[in-house]
Amino acid sequence: MAERIVVLCSAFAGMLLFERFHLNNKRSKGERAAYILLLLVSFYLGMDYVMAKDWTDSYDLFDFVFGRAAKAIDDFLNVRN
Repeated sequence: MAERIVVLCSAFAGMLLFERFHLNNKRSKGERAAYILLLLVSFYLGMDYVMAKDWTDSYDLFDFVFGRAAKAIDDFLNVRN
């Protein structure tokens, strides 16, 4: 778990340092809001990685949205003997 924490902290530290020195004043409010939203999503997924929990992630979202259609396509394409 400590190894995962180091990986997560180093990734976020590098990202935030780059943002602080290079992109801080060069973005509009919409770009800044999108960046903060992506940062929050990546923080949530990073905590899921560190704690090794089975929280809701992007796979669950895609399964909820496309699951029935994908199952219907799969059933249509499967050849049964």
